[in-house]
Amino acid sequence: MKERLFIRFTSDEKSLQWGILLASSEKQASFKQEGELLLEDVETLAEVITEQQIVLMIPAHRVKCFNVQAPTKNRKHLEKAIPYQLEEQVLDSVDSQHFALGAFDEQDRLAVNVIDKNYFSELVALLKDAGIEPDYVVSEAACLPSYKDAWTALVEEQVLVRQEQNNFWSADQGLVEQLLKLELQTDELSVTQALRIYTTELSQIDLETIPGLATQKDSVDNAFLFLATNFDDKAINLLQQEFASQKKTQRNYGVWKLPAIAASILILLGIIFTVSHIIHLNKQLSVVEEQTLAETKKLYPSLPLTTAVIQINNSYRTIGGDSGSSVSFAGLMEQSVTSMDTKSIKFSQIEYIASRGQLSLDVTAESYDVLTKSQRNLEAAGLKVDMRNASENGGVWTARITVGAK
Repeated sequence: MKERLFIRFTSDEKSLQWGILLASSEKQASFKQEGELLLEDVETLAEVITEQQIVLMIPAHRVKCFNVQAPTKNRKHLEKAIPYQLEEQVLDSVDSQHFALGAFDEQDRLAVNVIDKNYFSELVALLKDAGIEPDYVVSEAACLPSYKDAWTALVEEQVLVRQEQNNFWSADQGLVEQLLKLELQTDELSVTQALRIYTTELSQIDLETIPGLATQKDSVDNAFLFLATNFDDKAINLLQQEFASQKKTQRNYGVWKLPAIAASILILLGIIFTVSHIIHLNKQLSVVEEQTLAETKKLYPSLPLTTAVIQINNSYRTIGGDSGSSVSFAGLMEQSVTSMDTKSIKFSQIEYIASRGQLSLDVTAESYDVLTKSQRNLEAAGLKVDMRNASENGGVWTARITVGAK
């Protein structure tokens, strides 16, 4: 489990509590670090932030919660429709409120939290300026445990009450009794309602005299830690729509940052290696071409080559395994050179095609007659000859003569 940094604004919103919840499988949860700050000193909190998820709990009186029968389940449509569906219940102008959507419950009701837009935008801006970007912003009352068979309450200066998954509120201690009586009357319960009350040593309350309410008291040592350990990421996150956090993408990038850098370096090295390998091979090819030209000139010193580009597809010694297996490059070269008028013909390119046992000669001559005479001489030497692409340009004739054994 990733460490989480919890921040809780006090009800007067002049100070805050913070704590890093220790990731542990032990039953007894604890804060790894914790502290309190005045709100004006919030920027100092950025010093303890590393890679933790940040959960911000805001005062419950800032958030109104509703469970509504939605006209559709398309969230994009709901984002536009829900504000006007709740217009009469919210009382304030819907344009001034931020509507955050949750999940549908078993009764097919959509959970909705509403918060003043100006307040929320100022809050987000305050934290951002301090270098703090929360992953979750929730009502503190949404961090109370939720039970199907009981309501829950946490007693401090303000009492937090949670009646169901998305039905919670807060009130001063002096008002809680009357508000609970109203809730019992509204729900028209036919059976006694259970209420689990969590108190600290400094905060006590007596609600046992409320008719129809069965109370069970439990003590907690640290109210903030109690809320932090009961936080559920299924609670409605107020960071939605225009307030949606960009930190998720940044965090995911952070998780993959080192692998991504390593992969980028490997790709770059691969590109460099490939390019250098191509350059090296090109250099080797040039060397081979020059060596082949030199060897050819040694064999046939009178051969008037005009270029060093001689392409040989396989060994020029002995070709094996195909139709040209009994034919050698040297043999075809010797027969071709001795049969052609090398004083009148110049060779611009020689290509040996190993798979066919053929020698292709790109040649130039002063006249077409010289080309045809060379073709006849090659045929007379017992070679299979094919002359193609004969053309004249500026008084010079060019052609490709292909020579092979019959």
